[in-house]
Amino acid sequence: MTITLSKEDRVKKMVRSIMQDYTNATSIACIFVDIQGKERSSKYNFTKFCHFMRSVPEFRSKCYQCDLCGGLETFKKRACCPYRCHAGLVDFSIPVVYENQLHGFIVSGQMVSDDMRIPNLQEQTPWQTDSQAFKYFRVAPQYRYEEIMSASRVLNTLTACYFPYAQDGGSLSYETPVIGGEAHPDDGELSRITRPEIRKTITFIKEHLSCNLSLRTIAEEVFLSESYLSKLFKQEMNMNLMQYINQCRVREAEKILASSHESVDAIGRRLGYHRTSYFCKIFKQYTGETPHAYRKKYNL
Repeated sequence: MTITLSKEDRVKKMVRSIMQDYTNATSIACIFVDIQGKERSSKYNFTKFCHFMRSVPEFRSKCYQCDLCGGLETFKKRACCPYRCHAGLVDFSIPVVYENQLHGFIVSGQMVSDDMRIPNLQEQTPWQTDSQAFKYFRVAPQYRYEEIMSASRVLNTLTACYFPYAQDGGSLSYETPVIGGEAHPDDGELSRITRPEIRKTITFIKEHLSCNLSLRTIAEEVFLSESYLSKLFKQEMNMNLMQYINQCRVREAEKILASSHESVDAIGRRLGYHRTSYFCKIFKQYTGETPHAYRKKYNL
């Protein structure tokens, strides 16, 4: 009797084979997560530090966010760039695309590296005051940059054997992370900003993306004049406040479009755009495509 597996079960079976071969060969941790960043497999070779971090609800939610953001960035750029998670460890992500549908990401890493070429994905979590976490972090495996890049190429090659990257007819390309240049909302910019007023400004913006954010409102929140805030922000971020707000909103829209069936109109309103046409115009300005075209890549 022949048992026919569902598409989802076929994907899980192939992903399991990939991760078993990869971890047996490299001893590097990995896990499969869905397009919302939630765990969908066993934890392979997880470090004690990451087991501990995911056992704490506050930290676990940050882990899920990093897994999602890292995967979406890789999928969007068609380039696998290692990044630092919220706890400071280095990870990288490979998309799993089957029959033209994105099913999730194989996330690997949990490595310690002090190489400055690897950027932060999110603002760092202050876990260092936890003695247990600090104890586990000290014994996490250390890798050189070249070893990290080699491991990411191995995982990508192995994944491509099971899941040819249908969108562009080939496997992912690789690029060396660039330090400096234009700041991005998910690149851990808070850790690089020197002025506390600008750090407070960015935090306020991210927490109020759905609100009517104006220069006056933000200036009042950080106790600066509108002109002085504009000047400081441009100096730190190489863009004006409204450009940064739109950039943050577009990045948030990308995550929602990739992981939900919420309408474009509702997403625009949720992110502070009262007219759908204007939201679509801004989205295309920052991404080069409409929200509907972006969502089609995720088969939603």
